[in-house]
Amino acid sequence: MNSSSILIRTAVVALAIIAATPVQAGWKLIPANTAQPLEAMKIVPQSDWNQASRAPGRQGQMWTHDGFELNGLELFAGVPAGQPLYRERNVKKNPMPKFDKGMLLPDLADFFERSFRAQNQVSDFTVETTEPTMLGIVKGIALRYRYSLPGDELVRRGEVRLAIKDAKLYVVNFYAPSLHYFDAGLPEAHAIMDAARF
Repeated sequence: MNSSSILIRTAVVALAIIAATPVQAGWKLIPANTAQPLEAMKIVPQSDWNQASRAPGRQGQMWTHDGFELNGLELFAGVPAGQPLYRERNVKKNPMPKFDKGMLLPDLADFFERSFRAQNQVSDFTVETTEPTMLGIVKGIALRYRYSLPGDELVRRGEVRLAIKDAKLYVVNFYAPSLHYFDAGLPEAHAIMDAARF
């Protein structure tokens, strides 16, 4: 075998490896203090965030400061009736619940819990508090929760606000490990939720 055929075979193997490697999620910088339109809702972050190119659902975006293992902000804007919050993963074995525009606030809390459990394949999910609140100027519900991912003992916490406006669902969900990251990121998450505009 001569050197040119070795070089060609090496190049073919390298191209095959590259072609078989999954494409990693791309990132977009979300600059601080810049309004981010999401359907009929506008969000203004206080600091820079990174938006993943993969979306959690048709009407959703995912943002993080330090990587999703350390903190995440999920934003869903304008989810219509009959649609799930998150993308369907396995319709037959674990179907996502569908949003219904007639849901009451307690129904929204249950809808989120069932959706989050199905999305993350979580069996250890505990609701800590639920209370009426505002998402921007729209009446909604706040749900604080804790959970652990399968095969992982790290306890994570989250807080989500859900509201219905013009028969569509709007959701802002912040989550992070309970050790340091949740408490550190919660004030900005609250500011984003409070300042949401429709």
